[in-house]
Amino acid sequence: MSSQRYQIDLSGHLADCELNFRRLRQLLPADAEAGDCLRFGVAANMVELLVKERAPYTTMLELRLHKPLLAGLPVPSLQVRVYHDAKLAEVMGAKGLRPLKPRYAYPNAGMLQRDEKAQQNTYLGEWLSLCLALGHSLDNPLNLLEI
Repeated sequence: MSSQRYQIDLSGHLADCELNFRRLRQLLPADAEAGDCLRFGVAANMVELLVKERAPYTTMLELRLHKPLLAGLPVPSLQVRVYHDAKLAEVMGAKGLRPLKPRYAYPNAGMLQRDEKAQQNTYLGEWLSLCLALGHSLDNPLNLLEI
């Protein structure tokens, strides 16, 4: 096992956040406000996209599955901050956890991976891509928007 300190791939992180922003632009209606909830059917499950806060330069979203993927597991949920001016969308937490650090020492008491934040941003991208490729709106026709 290497004892080298984990180095954050900043360009990769920004690329993931930019792609997630672009995916969200295609899913959110232009007039989405705090309290709005959009639902997308994906296979036998439903993805909910809840607008928690809306401000001039940022929006806070929660993305969650309606039911767990397997019985006995918690329902996945991600808190996402969208930066309108920078055109980025970044995972801030999962399942109500505190904000994520960019990197963690390993091993650690919480058994978090060194690149936990990068993994969660990749996971967000996979969810959004799935909604775009296979999902269908359960609320309104799909509206494209400029966030």
